[in-house]
Amino acid sequence: MEKTSEFLIYLMACSLQGTKPEEALLANIDMEALLRLAKAHSVSAMVCMALEQTDAFQHAAETTRLKWLDCKNKAVRKNMLLDAERHRLEKEFAEHGIWYMPLKGSILKDWYPKFGMREMADNDILFDASKRKEVKAIFQGRGYTVKEYDKSNHDAYEKPPIYNFEMHVSLFPGTYKERTEQYENAKERLLPVDGTAYQFAFTPEDFYVFVLAHAYKHYSHSGTGIRTLADIYVMDRHLGGIMDRDEVEQKLTQLGIAEYEQHSRVLAEKLFSAVRPLAEIELTEDEKEMLLYYCDATTYGTVDNRVNNRLHELQENSENIKLWTKVKYCCVRLFPGREFCKFTYPFVYKHPWTLPFFWVWRIVYKSIASKKNVQQELKALKAVSRR
Repeated sequence: MEKTSEFLIYLMACSLQGTKPEEALLANIDMEALLRLAKAHSVSAMVCMALEQTDAFQHAAETTRLKWLDCKNKAVRKNMLLDAERHRLEKEFAEHGIWYMPLKGSILKDWYPKFGMREMADNDILFDASKRKEVKAIFQGRGYTVKEYDKSNHDAYEKPPIYNFEMHVSLFPGTYKERTEQYENAKERLLPVDGTAYQFAFTPEDFYVFVLAHAYKHYSHSGTGIRTLADIYVMDRHLGGIMDRDEVEQKLTQLGIAEYEQHSRVLAEKLFSAVRPLAEIELTEDEKEMLLYYCDATTYGTVDNRVNNRLHELQENSENIKLWTKVKYCCVRLFPGREFCKFTYPFVYKHPWTLPFFWVWRIVYKSIASKKNVQQELKALKAVSRR
């Protein structure tokens, strides 16, 4: 574990526990490197809230201090603006008779010790799928650009400078069969929110399981960063005493993520339940490996992780990846099947005879429009090894 990552975890624990960091532990800290890492994991506001209490921060170069404070202030401001905008949108949804439910971070962020500590990239909202056109009109009426519409289980709307909403008609895309089936009739299990006619909420058990299922989707695909462990810690502290653990275990088992949840929850508890240097925390070898995977992934994962995980899925064993598996990977990526097109390219899905033409178009288009991404993927494929 790099020293900068150790500082990051320690300062996150300080913020979560409301404890001032020990000055002696911050000797020789590289504030610029720490800021880059904190940004990569979307925890710069959280870390700043602990760091700004220290002499080490006060004695740092003014340009560095201003960068940290700017990150924190922007996170607080963005949360405020997103909350206010979401409430205005919710009012319009109600006026049009559209039921809705805020998801994930827009709820979870309020369980952190301080406002703005949990950074937000966007707001996710589940809504009545039969009102998709009405919701699109509402966003367009408020000056939003439609970034994605009717191509997957969510539509995306953006408006400068910071507004970004993902509107979900279902909780998981159809490619995640087990999760899609478990949440297929989610509306029937939602609870009405007091004082509202159209807002709904998960039960504590369903909220916890859904967030873990969403985290695992990223973790098993391209990875997810250390903020996910903080989310799990905060969520367990907030919901642990009121949710039915047996029901949670049953649902986690049905989704095949019970082991992931247990290991992540125990790791998060060890890291954040008390303030101490990482060297003083007793971690098993498996926990050390898991923590390294979280730390290396950053918020939205890496191409290396995505390629590596997909290769191991195709090979279906833990041995070193063989050449044939890499060839199979290339074939799958170059010539995706009909199911791949179901949500993103519905015309191709409905007319399978167009697949060969789609493959040619996709290869040409990706090689031009996504040249850098293709190069990164090829580099990761060439360098992949057993993790």
